[in-house]
Amino acid sequence: MIHDLLNETPPLGFLADICIVGAGAAGITLAVEFARKGKKILLLEGGGAVREDSSQALYDSEVAGLPHRGIHTGRIRVKGGTTVRWGGQILELDADDFNPRPAVPESGWPFPKTELIPFYERALHLEGLDKVERSDAAVWRDLNQPFTQFADLEAYLSRWCPEPNFARLHNKTLTSHPNIHLWLHASAVELITEGGTTTGLRCRTLTDVETIFHASRYIFALGGIESSRFFLQPRPGGLPWNRSGLLGQHFQDHIDCNAAAVHPHDLASFHDTFDPIITHGFKYLPKLRLPPHLQAQHGTLSIGSTMSFEDTGKARMQAKHTIRNLTRGRFSDVTRGNLTHTARHVPMLFHQVWRYKVQRRAYAPPEVRIFLRIHCEQEPTSRSSITLTNQRDALGLFRVRFDWQISERELDTIRQYVLIAQRSLAGIASIIPDEDLMSGNPNFLARCDDSNHHMGGMRMSPSDSTGVVDTNLRLHGLTNTYICSSAVFPTSGFSNPTHTVLALAVRLCDHLT
Repeated sequence: MIHDLLNETPPLGFLADICIVGAGAAGITLAVEFARKGKKILLLEGGGAVREDSSQALYDSEVAGLPHRGIHTGRIRVKGGTTVRWGGQILELDADDFNPRPAVPESGWPFPKTELIPFYERALHLEGLDKVERSDAAVWRDLNQPFTQFADLEAYLSRWCPEPNFARLHNKTLTSHPNIHLWLHASAVELITEGGTTTGLRCRTLTDVETIFHASRYIFALGGIESSRFFLQPRPGGLPWNRSGLLGQHFQDHIDCNAAAVHPHDLASFHDTFDPIITHGFKYLPKLRLPPHLQAQHGTLSIGSTMSFEDTGKARMQAKHTIRNLTRGRFSDVTRGNLTHTARHVPMLFHQVWRYKVQRRAYAPPEVRIFLRIHCEQEPTSRSSITLTNQRDALGLFRVRFDWQISERELDTIRQYVLIAQRSLAGIASIIPDEDLMSGNPNFLARCDDSNHHMGGMRMSPSDSTGVVDTNLRLHGLTNTYICSSAVFPTSGFSNPTHTVLALAVRLCDHLT
C-alpha cells in the first residue's frame, strides 16, 4: 500500500516490525523479502512517485576535492531511488576482494565471499534475473562463438537486469501487499533513541508536515553518501556509533576513464569479441580484468575494463534511443517527432536490427571511436571523505561537504593495467596509451570520471573501534538499528556494487527473521 505524507497521516499507535528508510534497490528488496515472511513493514521514501526538483535540491552539496559528477547526478530522491536511471549491470565482487591483501592496507572484509554466495544467488531472483545464464562459456556456446581469453587478462561477462527500475519491477508487491506500507515524502530528520535503542524516527515533508514512525527494528537503506550524511548530523551527547572516528572517512568510488585508444586489426572479429550480447531476453557485456595473482605480482589494486564504443553521430543515438523505448514498451516516452526522426535513419536501423535480432549483438557503426575504458578500485584507506558544512537544507539537516581524491597508487594501477592490456591484446588490436596518463600529467585527472558507485564511509567491522557497523550490519552503539548500503563496504573492488548490496540485504533479512 502506498501513502503520501503530504496529504495523509499514519494511524496512531501503528507499530511496524521493521522500518526501512529509503525506497531504492536495497529498501525495496528488503521490504519485499520481509513482507513475504509475514513482517509488517514501513518503507519510507523522502521523495515522491516521480522525480521532483524540490526533493533533489536537498542533495545540493559542496565539492571540495576533485570534480565528482555523481555527488549530484548519482543521487536521486524518488521511489525507486537511483534505479530509475540505472543501467542495471549486475556483477559480483571477486573472492579476493573479501580477503586481506598484504600489499593493500585495510583491505578485505570481516568474512569471506563464501558467506555471500547463497545470497548473491537469491538476489538474482529479486533483480528479475532468476532465468539468466550463470555460465559465461554457455553464453558463448549459445552464440556459436569462441570464449576468447587473453594472456594476463581474464575475460568474463556481466549481466544486466531486463527491468532496472525497481519501482516498476516490484510495483505489484509495493502497491498491493497488505504487509507493506510505503510512505512518500517522508524524509528522515532525526533518530530518536533511549539508552542504546532506537524508539522512533522523526520524518518531515518540505511543507513542514511532521510525524514520528515507530517500529521494533530500523534499517537505513540510503545511498552511500546520504548514509554518512544522516548519521553525521550532530546530536546531544555525541554519536555513539562513531567511536572509531571513521564515519564519513575512506569514501571510495570507482575511477572511470578512457586510458587508451584502441585500433582493431580486424574490425568484425573485434566486435564479435567485445560487443554487448543480447540473447533470450538478457544482456551480457564482455569485460576484462586483471587476475588476483597479477595484482599481487605488480602491486596493483583491483582493476578491470570494457571496450567503450563512442558514436559521435548524435542523430543515430537519438534514433537508437527511440527504438529502445519502443522495444521496452515505453510508448508514452516516444513522440511523433521521435518517430519521424527515426524513419530518416532506416538504413542504419536495418543494420542495427539485423545485428540485434539475428546475430544477438549490439550494433556499433564502423566509424565509432574505440577506447579502453578503465574501472579501478580506490584504496580502502582513500583520503576521500564526507563531512558536513554549516549550511542547512530545507529540512534543517546540514549539507554535505564532499572531498574526492585520486591517489598516485590508483593512477599507477591504471598505468600498469594499460601496459598489460597493450601486450595481452596485441593479437587483436593496437592499444595506444593516453600520453597524459603515462607521463603523469595532472591534466589526466580532469578526464577521470566517477562511476556513481558510492562506497565506504560506514565501514563494516566487528569492533566499534575499527568500524561503524558490525558484521551483521548493526550500527555500533544501538541494539535495533542497521545499515544496508554500499557505505558499509570496507573494500570496493572494481565491480558494480548494487548486486553485493542486495546480497547483503537478503542476508540481513534472514538474520532478522
